[in-house]
Amino acid sequence: MSSNPRLLGTLGAAATAAALLAIPSEAKAEPDVQRRGGQWEVLIGGAGCIPGRVACRHDSLDFALGTTKPSFAAGATLGWRATRWLMIGGAYRLGMFNPDYQVEAGDSYDIAYQNSGFFVFKPILPIWRFDFGLDLAPGYSRQVFRMNREDRDYSQGFAFMIGPSIDIFVSRRVFLGGKVDFILNAHREVCSERGGERTCSRSTERRLAPVHQALFGFHLGGTFG
Repeated sequence: MSSNPRLLGTLGAAATAAALLAIPSEAKAEPDVQRRGGQWEVLIGGAGCIPGRVACRHDSLDFALGTTKPSFAAGATLGWRATRWLMIGGAYRLGMFNPDYQVEAGDSYDIAYQNSGFFVFKPILPIWRFDFGLDLAPGYSRQVFRMNREDRDYSQGFAFMIGPSIDIFVSRRVFLGGKVDFILNAHREVCSERGGERTCSRSTERRLAPVHQALFGFHLGGTFG
C-alpha cells in the first residue's frame, strides 16, 4: 500500500500537537531557575565623573586646569530575595577617578576614589530567564582626591544610589548581565589636608570634590540557600 504524503503530514502534525499538550503548562511558562533565598552580586567595570556641586572639568589657571577622567570600579551586594519580585540587602561600591590636572601649587593630584555603602531596596521584574532590576539605595560615601600621603581633599556624607540592571539566568541559580549605578552625593563640607593640618568649608571654590559618580560594567550574581 502506497503512503499518502498529505495523510503522513496530518498525522505528524497531530503527534506534535499531542506532545506539546502533554507538557505541563508550568514547564512552558517558567524556566527552571531559583529566584528566592539569599542573593549575591558582583560588579566589575569602570567609573565616571558626573558634575555635582563641583564640575568635572576645570579651566582656571590660578587653581587647576584639566579634567576628572574615568577609571576602575568594583562593587558587591549581599541580600535576601524574599520573593521573586524584591530583594533587600546591603551594598559596597568602590569607584576610582583619574584626575588629570595642572595645579597652581605645582603638585598634581595622582589618584582619586570614592568608597560607598548602601542599604539596598531592589524591585525586580522577572520575565522568563531575565531579571530587570532597579537598586534604590540610601547610604554614605566618602570621596578623596589625593596628591600624596599627607595632602588630600575629601568630602563625605549622605549618598543615594539608583542602579538599573539587566541579567539573565545561565543556570538554575547563577545569572550574569550588565549594570549601571548612579551615585548622587549630598556632601555638605569639603576638607583639605596640607602638611598634617586640616581645614573644612562648605564653599566649593577651588575644589575638585564633591562630584557625583557613575559606575558601569559586567554584573554577576546568584541565589543560594
